[in-house]
Amino acid sequence: MPAPRSHDEERRLERLLSLGVLDTEAEPLFDALTKAASLLTGAPIALMTLVDDRRQWFKSNVGLDGPTETSRDVAFCSYTILDDRPFVVPDALMDPRFANNPLVTDAPRIRFYAGAPITLSDGLRMGALCVIDRQPRQLPDEHAAILRQLARAAAEALEQRKAALERGESLHREALLHRLLMDDRTRLAAILDASQAGTWEWNVQTGEMRFNEQWASILGYALEDLDLLSSSVWRDIREDEGGIIQGAQRRLTHPDDLPQMDERLQEHLRGERPLFESEARLRHKDGHWLWGLLRGRVISRTDDGQPLWIYGTMVDVSERKRMERRLHESEAFLDRSGRVAGVGGWQLDLVTNQLTWSDQTCAIHDLPAGHHPTLSEAVHYYAPEAREQIQQAVTKGIEDGKGWDLELPMITAKGRHIWVRAAGAVEFDHGKPCLLIGAIQDITARKQAVESVQRSEHRFRKLFEESLGLICTHDLNGTILSVNPAAAQSLGYSMGELLGRPFKELMEPALHGMFDEYLHRVTTRGVAHGLLQIKAKDGRSLAWQYHNSLDIENDEPYVLGHALDVTERMRHESQLREWSVRDSLTGLFNRRYLSQIADKLERDERWGCIMIDLENFKSVNDTHGHQRGDEVLVAMGHFLTMHVRPNDIVIRSGGDEFVILLPNAGEQETAAIIRRLEAARASAPIRFTMGHAIRLRDTPLDAALASADNQLYRVRRERGYQGR
Repeated sequence: MPAPRSHDEERRLERLLSLGVLDTEAEPLFDALTKAASLLTGAPIALMTLVDDRRQWFKSNVGLDGPTETSRDVAFCSYTILDDRPFVVPDALMDPRFANNPLVTDAPRIRFYAGAPITLSDGLRMGALCVIDRQPRQLPDEHAAILRQLARAAAEALEQRKAALERGESLHREALLHRLLMDDRTRLAAILDASQAGTWEWNVQTGEMRFNEQWASILGYALEDLDLLSSSVWRDIREDEGGIIQGAQRRLTHPDDLPQMDERLQEHLRGERPLFESEARLRHKDGHWLWGLLRGRVISRTDDGQPLWIYGTMVDVSERKRMERRLHESEAFLDRSGRVAGVGGWQLDLVTNQLTWSDQTCAIHDLPAGHHPTLSEAVHYYAPEAREQIQQAVTKGIEDGKGWDLELPMITAKGRHIWVRAAGAVEFDHGKPCLLIGAIQDITARKQAVESVQRSEHRFRKLFEESLGLICTHDLNGTILSVNPAAAQSLGYSMGELLGRPFKELMEPALHGMFDEYLHRVTTRGVAHGLLQIKAKDGRSLAWQYHNSLDIENDEPYVLGHALDVTERMRHESQLREWSVRDSLTGLFNRRYLSQIADKLERDERWGCIMIDLENFKSVNDTHGHQRGDEVLVAMGHFLTMHVRPNDIVIRSGGDEFVILLPNAGEQETAAIIRRLEAARASAPIRFTMGHAIRLRDTPLDAALASADNQLYRVRRERGYQGR
């Protein structure tokens, strides 16, 4: 009986595919969770399954030889993903949904199944962490609870794995782009210089605005003077019903540039643009205008989703603007020079309508020299979208006597798509237009080069300024030469605070020797990778996973560094290790931790062992429910912890059984703890029985625990108590 499909099946399958985990190799973390489920329940088979459209695939497999997947139609886990609670089948032969299932009637002959759904943070269930037995059985509530926690850990691990893959892909892309960047030393230097931008922060709700010293310096102000100016502007804006930028920047921005800036900002605030970006003329303190490139992005919002803080940068691009203007003037001069020289020239006699081309013009059109086209043919070589533009330019030139200078797409006689620069002028005879003369130039290569440079500069700018990867350079002594915003933000410093600073100042003194070893490796081998412990400005300890290489620029060697902040990942890994040895209900150590202690005991270590069993605990569950039973177990764990020594270990070894281990304790110390528990028995949440033993010399810890357990039951028999 195949399981029904859930209402969000399409979203669930898309989410599963996005994880990029299907049909991958086994991984230790998932295998550890599956083995933990098997050890917890005592089931011979444990699986971590992911259910796609047609099958359930085993990401981790303990105890099931052979298959790596089964059809979804016969999969027990297809039922598990329909609910957030564990799905349990005590006896498959007695369940009409599975009695005729081939996995029950044939290998592996499933009789007992228990699975907890693997639910991601968005609530979608990807598969199950399940245990299987060939004998019918029940799943205790505490095992179900732990199985559910292991499934949660598996879900968290899947999402962390996806995040790690994405970070790895991002770093790979950044590395490729950076290699391109390093091929052009001049461009890299320009990008690094451009990173020294003015910054601004603006609270959209309150009007508060802050600038850094670089912004103030660009405009010729001291920072405190600019802050006072900003405050007065915001006092004025409260009564201004105009655009946002018009109020905030009217004293600093050229009036002609305000409408476009306001429109771009409004589009960003409405979510129509991912980034606010605009070029505008800004007034210097001495009165002259300079060109600034402003960018900004909403970095935080109010609880109801309204924009709160915008963070942005401003770069002085006046020199670039001047260069663009000079380039335009230079191109115009060269074009006129070419026309005078007859290179790519043409003329049209407006009286006879005769069109004449130079040989170079014919070559541009892929036609033989001496070709004499008609006016209609000449216009036809322009791309369809450009024909009306050139015709309008010629008509307007005849009417007002002014020339034209256009860049237009063209299709040659051989079908080549090119870009040309078409310039023309009108000559008059007795006040009447009589002749059109002009020049044409193939600018395809320049057009492609300009577009390529623009795309490349955009990519490099994004790489350095907005990359989430941590990028920096330092000299061979470890002094920081450059750093990108992401790295500075990770450390809590401004980029100015980091430049010129020895890297050792960001590390604990005890780690300076390791940093010296790293410098030796990278300078002698040319490459180094590993993990660095770095101290942030606020004192936090960060873990950076780095891959650095040695390079040379202008005969000066330096180290180029790429890093990834793995602090949070390492914290999660530590938390997962902690969860594996802790009881999820009481917070005490579990039986797995008991095994770890036993494996590490030295030959002559003395350990006191106290076994504790709760009396009539089953009746608490039967009479008052499992919630009350859980409360008793938690209270008992607290009671035991309060009455032992600080270094003693309290373990919940089973449902209503506890173990107290006393390191370096003999008979006398153990008896003292027992007396302390006996004296406090009246305050315990439930009656209990104790037995104890001492582990001496090379006696296994399990033997001492068994001896303590035997004494416990002797005490019970002597008291005539039989039940639990």
